[in-house]
Amino acid sequence: MEATGNRKLIFTLLAAFGLLCFLLSAAAFLIPYLKAVSPAFEGNGGGPIPQILRITAYTFEEAILSTALAALIGIPAAYFVSKKRFFGRSLLRSLGAVPLCIPPLIVALAYISTFGMNGIFNRILMKIFSLKEAPFPYLYSFAGVVLTQGFYNFPLVMISVTDRWSTVDKSQENAARLLGASSPRIFFTITLRQIAPAIISGCIPVFIFCFFSFMIVLLFGSVGGTTLELAIYHAGRIELDFQKAAFLSLLETLSVLILLSLWEYAGKKSEHNDSVSLEKNYAVKNFSRKEFVFFIMLIFLIAVFFLLPLLSVFVSSFVSKKGALTLVTWKSLFSARGFFTALRNTLVCAFFTATLCTATGFFYSSFLRFSPLRKNVLARLIPILPAAVSSVTIGIGMRAAFPHGTFLMLIASQTALSWPFAYRQIHPHVCAVPGNVIDSARLFSSNPLDAIFRIVLPYSRRGILSAFGLSFAISCGDATLPLVLGVHGFDTLSLFTYRLAGAYRFSQASASGLLLGVLCSLVFALSKINFKNRRKSSDTTRGHLE
Repeated sequence: MEATGNRKLIFTLLAAFGLLCFLLSAAAFLIPYLKAVSPAFEGNGGGPIPQILRITAYTFEEAILSTALAALIGIPAAYFVSKKRFFGRSLLRSLGAVPLCIPPLIVALAYISTFGMNGIFNRILMKIFSLKEAPFPYLYSFAGVVLTQGFYNFPLVMISVTDRWSTVDKSQENAARLLGASSPRIFFTITLRQIAPAIISGCIPVFIFCFFSFMIVLLFGSVGGTTLELAIYHAGRIELDFQKAAFLSLLETLSVLILLSLWEYAGKKSEHNDSVSLEKNYAVKNFSRKEFVFFIMLIFLIAVFFLLPLLSVFVSSFVSKKGALTLVTWKSLFSARGFFTALRNTLVCAFFTATLCTATGFFYSSFLRFSPLRKNVLARLIPILPAAVSSVTIGIGMRAAFPHGTFLMLIASQTALSWPFAYRQIHPHVCAVPGNVIDSARLFSSNPLDAIFRIVLPYSRRGILSAFGLSFAISCGDATLPLVLGVHGFDTLSLFTYRLAGAYRFSQASASGLLLGVLCSLVFALSKINFKNRRKSSDTTRGHLE
């Protein structure tokens, strides 16, 4: 009886902690957002209409073209990964984790190291052709932003489409082929219709990431071209025109909410699609001549514009300007003032943010699973709302609500924006727990929390670990909120790296960025450890309960 009472007390405290985390996350989102947008209702507008239209058009153009490029690379890559077997197939598929665990700041540094004015690509061309100026100056332009964001995010489209393409029902394709239909006609009339929801589900988050892009546009944006995100930052932090910042924030949020609604619709349509094969579609080795030529071209583009920039960060941190291997860059980085303090702050902030995000995500997933409100539209909308608001908006609102930035404000802001990502990692695992197992736990236990903490929690541990790793990586790589909040005397490694790049110390910035990327990737990889053996044990236990 004493053990049962202690367990009940522990479960009650854990449930209270989850509820507290959710309430704090909601408050850390609502208070800054309302504070940020309230000035929009106090005047006659947010600035000259032509200027706002120009900024909005530029933002949509940049995001649409970046998404189109990601789809142009991602869909063919998904075809080869799902339909063909070739050397490096697993490596190509594993690239899907890069946009999740490698921060945009590191990608920006990678492209600077490769295609910048003094990058590896331009230096090689200048040496070969004896040129005095860089022959490839595209990077600091609108085209550079589109190319960088398109190749950076194409793995998200590839993974989404690959998962769907590998399970499509081939009976309709085979029937059409027997009737004499050509391969292009089969693709556009049958296959494309089946994989369309997956394409939309992959492209919409890419569009949102590009729409909210801050660091890449800040570093690469062309003169005279600005996005809504940059305009909000300049209005709220530099010009102190809070009314303009509020108006642009509302416009930005409304645009993204429409797209998120489309994303949810696409996800539901994909779940209820009746053209799913119950048999695995095995990949084959044979390539047609046209497929092989196209495959080689695709791999070349991915190697040059995706893998080479990431490799260049490593090279730039270990190679001197004369091409010799050296550790001078790393020695100067480790001896730089504030480096280890920034590293410590990053780890502490990321740990607390990931813990709060994971607790909030699990609490709300469990709430939706056990609550009669699980089918309520408003209840399902709550995890979507933070994804429609940018870091800059929350940062400006937080500064307005609490003028003196603190370490706790940074953790609260990151948690408010990142917990929906943790929720999306955990919720499918919570929903996958068989209903009869939960009913049995409820029947044989007097404590209603037993079903959550003794059944749902162990069953969902893989999703919980993934949520923690993803939230940790997001917090580590976030340079926007630390920059906007401007916490006095508080540096994170991402902000430290950004300042090195701003001071044109690109070798040290590459070394710092490489360390940050390795840290994010390591935590993300550890969170994806395979628990097959333990899962079998869990399934055996569940079998006894049934």
